[in-house]
Amino acid sequence: MATVTFQVLEGLEAGRLFCDLETPVTIGREEDNDIRLNDDRVSRFHAKIQEDAGRVILTDLESTNGTRINGHPVRMWVLQIGDQILFGRCLLVYGSPEELAGAAFRPKKSDSGLSILPPEHGDDDEGTHLPIPEEPAPPPCPFGQRPEMPGQMSPLQAVQVSDLLSYVRSIVLFVLESGEEQRPVPTKGSNRMTVPPESWHQLQKLQLDLSQLLREIADPAE
Repeated sequence: MATVTFQVLEGLEAGRLFCDLETPVTIGREEDNDIRLNDDRVSRFHAKIQEDAGRVILTDLESTNGTRINGHPVRMWVLQIGDQILFGRCLLVYGSPEELAGAAFRPKKSDSGLSILPPEHGDDDEGTHLPIPEEPAPPPCPFGQRPEMPGQMSPLQAVQVSDLLSYVRSIVLFVLESGEEQRPVPTKGSNRMTVPPESWHQLQKLQLDLSQLLREIADPAE
């Protein structure tokens, strides 16, 4: 049984730490929830946190105002340390202060995958060390890290996932290939790309298809 920790960043409970809660955990406005949030935009039973195969999964319980993780509306989500979750006007972060500090540290690596460390002060064998190369800071990604593929799929499930991803990829490529880049506008200074209406409609249909698939996964009985 997994334990989870959440910190409240914004809302009436800001500053509270819900530490080492055993899953399953419910979040909502009612007192019966493990994490109670006093906000009229939070549903009585808003979301559920549960563990499955070593992963911590958040499921929105058909809440009125929905759940957003890292700024994006979700129905189900595999939580990672540092994810920010918005329920109504209450913003929570997943992970303890120690877990967040550990997740923030990413050692730099060489092309061979080994850490490159600078020589420490007073080290006699300076020739065995290499300086850490300057790396440009990557632009912030609004979508978070790419989710991992599910493991231990049956051959049929693997084919179904492959077909679904190929379907999504083919429509995205169709839209990209039909687009036409525009030169920067002097007054705005930014590049733009235009696509014909039929391509835009294909992208809208893809969004609808994905929304329906996510709904079916979250509630197969519908």
